[in-house]
Amino acid sequence: MEVIDVSGQQCPDPLKTVATALANAPAGARFKIVTDDYVCYMMLRRLMALNEVKILEADEAGPYSLVVEK
Repeated sequence: MEVIDVSGQQCPDPLKTVATALANAPAGARFKIVTDDYVCYMMLRRLMALNEVKILEADEAGPYSLVVEK
């Protein structure tokens, strides 16, 4: 599982980074996405929904993270 750590970045940069990684990944690829910004976390969740990427785990305790499968 690849870790994409976008901590310290302001949106929309993390969205671009994650979208690029997802676009280049094969079906079934798993990623752990980590951010320290709650708004960014919520936008990443929305990005997953719009692209029909399955969220396997979500941690809202901070730092925020998502484990997703393309």
